[in-house]
Amino acid sequence: NSFELLTGPIDTIQKKYEILSDIVIVEHGGKVNGSQSHNVSNNSMQLIVYYEVPLGQRDEVKRKFNDFVLSIITRTN
Repeated sequence: NSFELLTGPIDTIQKKYEILSDIVIVEHGGKVNGSQSHNVSNNSMQLIVYYEVPLGQRDEVKRKFNDFVLSIITRTN
């Protein structure tokens, strides 16, 4: 089991959640076990997403997701 902490504007959180779900479920045959959200400000929030993937694939999921997040940051700067 593992988790990711997603932060930012709601529309960005939605996109990050979709990508994380695709990586976990479609690419690695895992499953998302749940999430917990916290409002930070008007249009910003934090979402903790709990998931599990087959043994030995956690690092690959985290790498792919971090690469996606970095590509978002690069495009917006």
